[in-house]
Amino acid sequence: MTIWTFLGRQWTRLPPVPKGAYLKDKVVLLTGANSGIGLESLKHFCLASPSKIILGVRSIESTQKIVSELQSLHTDLKAEITFLDLNNLSTIKSLPETLKEKGIDKIDILINNAGIDPGNTIKPAEFTEDGYEKTFQTNVLSPLLLSLVLLPLLQKSAKPKIIFTGSGLHTTANIEPIERSIENNTSIIKAFNDKETFDNKKIYSRSKLLLQMVTRSLINSLPNISIITVSPGLAITNLGRNHDMSIGFIIFGTPFLFLNARSAEKGARNITSAVAYGDQSYDYWSECAPSYSESSWLSSGKGINATKIFYKEMIDEVEKIYPGITKDLIV
Repeated sequence: MTIWTFLGRQWTRLPPVPKGAYLKDKVVLLTGANSGIGLESLKHFCLASPSKIILGVRSIESTQKIVSELQSLHTDLKAEITFLDLNNLSTIKSLPETLKEKGIDKIDILINNAGIDPGNTIKPAEFTEDGYEKTFQTNVLSPLLLSLVLLPLLQKSAKPKIIFTGSGLHTTANIEPIERSIENNTSIIKAFNDKETFDNKKIYSRSKLLLQMVTRSLINSLPNISIITVSPGLAITNLGRNHDMSIGFIIFGTPFLFLNARSAEKGARNITSAVAYGDQSYDYWSECAPSYSESSWLSSGKGINATKIFYKEMIDEVEKIYPGITKDLIV
């Protein structure tokens, strides 16, 4: 993506928040709902008459305060808060049983919004108790696993939909670890979980590229579910809280953000527009409409081949984590 393409997208005039009861009789599960894009999306959904909104979060107490405030404004809002930690795969695997205990037997829309950005400093890789690099697990592995774990509930919906929050930064990702793995006939997953070659400054954009590779493949594997990967654009949220605020960033980066970044509310319109208007699967959704990835590598022969190889690795990985979970996929 060139700087001019980026600026053109950022300065595109976005349509207003979708109106009407487009969530009537629908159950929505939203992750990462207590801040940033997720919180603003939640506020939008409150206007759309959902049957119930399930909030999968790590911080129960702070989310309860948010829900109480929203219910004071929307007295008919029915919300369920459940603990979900994408850095702990056991909480994902146990979620269907948790929802069953709460009387929830159907999900119409799953929004995989939660994610992390480890920052722009040089630091060693952090690994979860499950043994995966933290950003890889949170941004790539866990959204896929969560989607497949909840597949039986989604399949009970007349028009099921899965939304993934992507990022335009996937177009800037360094592809060298992927192509090296393919050339050496070694695992791409292992390459991104190697503490010796880990690059903290590059892992966020790389994780979003890997997510894009997974989600575009998932469209073919789940033809009866609408799957949409959404780019909110550059928005002011707390996602960048781990970035080093150096003098150089303050002098050059801050003015750039001030001039070009969207508010979190405007970024969230991309999510809510996909939920309201996305009538089928779309590989990419940006500026509140179906769009296309700016990554020329993804559409190249090498990119297509790498996507196929990586997707097969990921399917094998989630099957190993949760035996039987991939039985309904067309691979």
